[in-house]
Amino acid sequence: MRRTILLATVFVSFTVMRAAAADAPKPETLLQELKAWLEPAKPSRRELTMRVRSGGDAVQWKAVQARAQIDGANSILTVLVDPPDVRGTASLVREEPGKPTTEWLYLPTLRRVRRMVPVDEFEPFLNTDFSYADLGFQNLQNRKVKLLGEESFNGVAAYKLQETPDDQRLFSRTVTWLNKATQQPLKREYYDVADRLWKVETFDDVSVIHDVPTALHVRIEDVQTGYSSEYHVDGVDYDASLPKDLFDWQQLPNAAASVASK
Repeated sequence: MRRTILLATVFVSFTVMRAAAADAPKPETLLQELKAWLEPAKPSRRELTMRVRSGGDAVQWKAVQARAQIDGANSILTVLVDPPDVRGTASLVREEPGKPTTEWLYLPTLRRVRRMVPVDEFEPFLNTDFSYADLGFQNLQNRKVKLLGEESFNGVAAYKLQETPDDQRLFSRTVTWLNKATQQPLKREYYDVADRLWKVETFDDVSVIHDVPTALHVRIEDVQTGYSSEYHVDGVDYDASLPKDLFDWQQLPNAAASVASK
């Protein structure tokens, strides 16, 4: 009798596990949804306040950011507008299917545009703790992706998604908690080449703007040094009129004046 009950219990448990596995989304699908959440398809204009802390020092700057798909390429233009000594610094990042991500950087002090290619998705963005992947330029190729299971974060049911890049010069892996209901990233952990926790990124204050869920506060902390970067988003406009020439790298010297007039 006891053996029968034990066998029945094992059978039920196995059936439940198979059903759960069948219901779980594919990790590749979750990765695509993560990228879509970080990089909405709608063109947009937004204002950013960035704070970078290193030790007891803190730096703050303000920027205007425009996002759009131009000629099949996802493009993000970021222009610093304050403080005055960095005003006009502009970064244009372009991601085209099947091609390396490219960045053009304009520094007013040098009065010239620099082109950098390829741009690694984990490279620092404008000397902050954020990377290009944090902006949505997440490579869906050249990595192994695995669903680690389910685990709540701050009381929210979430999937745990692990990415292991083929090129591990900067990170050995990343682990992301994704809201099961909305696929919103809740937390991301970055591990260094020795597989030690390096950075922790959190997404707070999410609002739905023009039917697009948008994180208005994102923070990333380097747990090994104690340094951190965070940005706050204001004035998001998903109905903004963004002319094509705004994303022309040759126009970067005029970017500050251009975004101010939009």
